[in-house]
Amino acid sequence: MVMLALVCFGFPVSSAHAASTGRIFGQLLNGTHKNAPIAGQSVTLQMAQGNTAKDLLSVTTDAHGSYVFPNLATDKPISYALYIRYQGVQYSSAIVTLDTKPVQQLNLTVYDATKSTANIAVVRATILLHKPDAQKGSIAVSELYIFRNLDTHTYVGSLDASHGKPNALRFSLPHTATNVSLGTGFDGYKAIEVNSGVASDAAIPPGDSQFAFTFDMPYYTNSSYDFDYKVVYPTVELTLLLPPEIHGSSSILVAKGPVTSQQSTFNLFQASALQADQETHVQLDGLPVINPVSSPATSTPDAGNPWLVIGILLAMAIILLVTGLIYRSLRRSVPAKKKRSAQKQPVQAPASSQRSSKVAGAATKPDADKEQALLQELLDLDKAFEAGKMSKSVYQERRAKTKARFRALLSEKVTS
Repeated sequence: MVMLALVCFGFPVSSAHAASTGRIFGQLLNGTHKNAPIAGQSVTLQMAQGNTAKDLLSVTTDAHGSYVFPNLATDKPISYALYIRYQGVQYSSAIVTLDTKPVQQLNLTVYDATKSTANIAVVRATILLHKPDAQKGSIAVSELYIFRNLDTHTYVGSLDASHGKPNALRFSLPHTATNVSLGTGFDGYKAIEVNSGVASDAAIPPGDSQFAFTFDMPYYTNSSYDFDYKVVYPTVELTLLLPPEIHGSSSILVAKGPVTSQQSTFNLFQASALQADQETHVQLDGLPVINPVSSPATSTPDAGNPWLVIGILLAMAIILLVTGLIYRSLRRSVPAKKKRSAQKQPVQAPASSQRSSKVAGAATKPDADKEQALLQELLDLDKAFEAGKMSKSVYQERRAKTKARFRALLSEKVTS
């Protein structure tokens, strides 16, 4: 169900007193084919009132891809949204009320599906380690990813492992990770543990998409821990934030010193232009030692963990505050049709969850264009090398030059 319950509506009113003069109309468009209208598809209107939401009506688009929902209540506590499931992906519109503007146009844009990840990369991955829990011998970890799909198709993964490793959206986890809880971006999707990580059938439409999750990382009785991380997709920038009581060292991530935000201090580590399947390690020292405890059982990821409502939002708030301090110039407007709301399942969730999913790292348009061009250049180089179209020496030389241009661009953003 579309997440209409994210909006605080106040007290519901009886539908018997609702004015039925509202109307919502629009077109179903295919973004893969230059917004060509799509006929013969079912579009559903959902209504929310008070704390409840329900499907109100479904209509089939006509030869011009048009649809209309007439005679709608216009009372202020009532809100509406449209959604459709197209080629295995859920797309939804913005949430609107009709109290001040009773007639509104809401277009829905969908995309053809693809199983290829060739044009998908991580613009920014942020990993935050919280203060160690000396009683449990464990560290809570929060991770935030911003994916960019440079294709005109929506990537749709599958958890089917009958032919080997499933072709699904994947995230790596350190070797002792447990109690994985999925947050932003995973609503309505499934996930499984696979190859020391998490695989999900969550979709990635063209543009930017945000994903967040948390997990516990037990270190038990050791004062040191090898934090292992495998880059799954080409990554423009990887950021690691450590509490000051933990000493970290790495051969790949470069220490940038302490950063402070809202009276919280973190030690910052960064790396840029990382290749897919590249492994990184950060040696953590200075962890509080406790008496031996039994090893907790690994838990299957569960997108419905109740503590996510508070835990994931607080964790991501810290991440966004700190990364905002570092990348305050990386603000970019994402076109409305490419917002993450277009891929959410129509399910109810707290208002705070909707607000957090709308918060995304961004860049000014000139810098965003340069960043996207460099990202595409890296992807093209990787594909050409894998296809045997260039020698290793030429590939390494060109990739090194592209990485240098990336670092220069990132440096300009940080210092601007």
